[in-house]
Amino acid sequence: EFGREVTRLNFLLKLRILQGQIRKKSIHLNDLAKANLDSAERRLTELAPFTENREELVKQALEKVKKLTSGLTGAVIGISDEERVQVVKAMGLDQGHWFTCPNGHVYAIGDCGGAMEESTCPECHARIGGGSHTLRSDNRLAREMD
Repeated sequence: EFGREVTRLNFLLKLRILQGQIRKKSIHLNDLAKANLDSAERRLTELAPFTENREELVKQALEKVKKLTSGLTGAVIGISDEERVQVVKAMGLDQGHWFTCPNGHVYAIGDCGGAMEESTCPECHARIGGGSHTLRSDNRLAREMD
């Protein structure tokens, strides 16, 4: 039982760090991400024993939050901070040129950084971009790249 409670505390720490990043970066969570964050917190703070099943549900909820939310850390986009800096330098783009598709894959818009056409994400084939300098409503600014 003691080992399970230590595991609970480790997950609670991860949750608090995630919540801190969200607050610090003023990240807006959609309803599904909020529901998963709330679910993880509820399972971690309930007085019930922290079973392996409960642990798995918490893990899944936290992963969903990370996948649904851009801007949490370089690890969320699958590269280290050093690699991110190298990519940004190589592309030669300023802040505000980096975006994510509805599934969280990062892409860049050149020139002024405004969306002037739509295309498909090379990773998941979701619609990306926009028109008339207006980003599609399901795409987001990728603050984690700036």
